Amino acid sequence: GDVLHERAHALAAEVARGALAAHALVKQAVDRGADVPLHEGLAIERELFVEVFGTEDSRIGVASFLEHGPGAAAFTGR
Repeated sequence: GDVLHERAHALAAEVARGALAAHALVKQAVDRGADVPLHEGLAIERELFVEVFGTEDSRIGVASFLEHGPGAAAFTGR
């Protein structure tokens, strides 16, 4: 139990440091696309994929990646 609990907390902390705006859009894509035909799910995915590029987190992530490589961005959740 303790090892699983510690790993779950570590994973949650790692996710929380990520691009939360993008995570929210992924969740929205899954929620909206789960019960529709594939072509509709793909249309939802395309719509939200475009939307993610308008987020502050996207700009931060790309700039950080180009300057520091992967894993160094400090996201704002916007």
